[in-house]
Amino acid sequence: MKIAVWHNLVTGGAKRALHMHVKGLHERGHTIHVYSTTASDRNYLPLAPYADSETLLPLPPPKHEPRPGWSPDKNFRSVSAEQRIQKLQQIKRHALECSRLIEAEKCDILFGNSCQFNYNSPMGSAVGLPSVSYLQEPYRPFYEASPRLPWLLPARPTAHPRNPLKRLMERSRELHDNHALRLQATEELGWAQAFTRILCNSQFSRESILRAYNIDSKVCYLGVDAQAFKPLSTEKEPYVLYVGSMHHTKRVHAALLAVAAIPQQIRPSLLCIGNFADDSYKNYLYQLAEQHQVNLKHRILVDDHELQLAMSKAACFLYTPHLEPFGLTPLEANACGTAVVGIAEGGVRETIVPGINGFLSLDFNATELSRHILRFTENLDYAKTIGLQAREHVLRHWSIKDAIDRVEKHLEDVKS
Repeated sequence: MKIAVWHNLVTGGAKRALHMHVKGLHERGHTIHVYSTTASDRNYLPLAPYADSETLLPLPPPKHEPRPGWSPDKNFRSVSAEQRIQKLQQIKRHALECSRLIEAEKCDILFGNSCQFNYNSPMGSAVGLPSVSYLQEPYRPFYEASPRLPWLLPARPTAHPRNPLKRLMERSRELHDNHALRLQATEELGWAQAFTRILCNSQFSRESILRAYNIDSKVCYLGVDAQAFKPLSTEKEPYVLYVGSMHHTKRVHAALLAVAAIPQQIRPSLLCIGNFADDSYKNYLYQLAEQHQVNLKHRILVDDHELQLAMSKAACFLYTPHLEPFGLTPLEANACGTAVVGIAEGGVRETIVPGINGFLSLDFNATELSRHILRFTENLDYAKTIGLQAREHVLRHWSIKDAIDRVEKHLEDVKS
């Protein structure tokens, strides 16, 4: 097949999944043409070595001059209504420009992927080709409290209750903000409906997409490259590893409180590795660690070798993010010979088999999580034994070959 691949991704699990798919399809002889924006990250797991071409187009300038402080890379969750509307216009114009290039290339099928700004992509509606979208998740801030639903009234009124003019201005701003949110949600739904088929990473994500769009997507599980993730050390050390951004949605504080529930004399240190850190949340975590006397260490943007070594040596891998749709890192930790301790929510319920490659708490219970952690930190031989068992589980059930088989079959089905 001649496949046009579109994405607008930076570092993280979605880019790792895309890298896996593009590399696997390339190795099977398919022709790959990659299209993206200049706001995407080309250096993290680059696609160029596996693509016949890679085209990066800048987002078109907004039709109206944005307010000071706005940049194309600004976090889309925190922008104003005007900036949100402008970004939607820019990404749609970018999609039309990409579509002309894709049609000139005479590709057979479009393989759309996620967008860092609004998760979904307008490419399905822009390109007149059979199309598949690998959608990691809907734009969750619209459909889940993370931490608060945007549709709710402000937590605190900003205008004085006795000033009618200020109250009117406040309501006007609320209506304008809500219009921008409704516009994005409407565009997002239309973009999803335009794809011939939507693939997702888990049963949990399938249900999320069904709730958000009333579209029946297809589960297409990811896999783990067991050669890229393998034990780099035969010895375990009594620390707990957490891999994920220092952001409230990753719920690192839950991991910290689970470690804090362990008696101080046998309390392990907590090592956190992520691709970025929210400064205010990071400061909160360090204050929490000091309050509970937890030895917290943090590293950002480590290379793959350092990540694998940390995964290999850890007594266990602690996983507590908020409703993570799939969770590739727990399986990568398994492949490195380390068992997982986590909360049974989101996609991890589909990957971690209690007693085989880790243990799950039914909800956030720091005491229960701490008991699971102690199974490993207090008995490093057991940590090593179940870690090797976890790797065998990944080799049998989560191979990268099977993952590429799945996505290739969907692309061939839609193309035909």
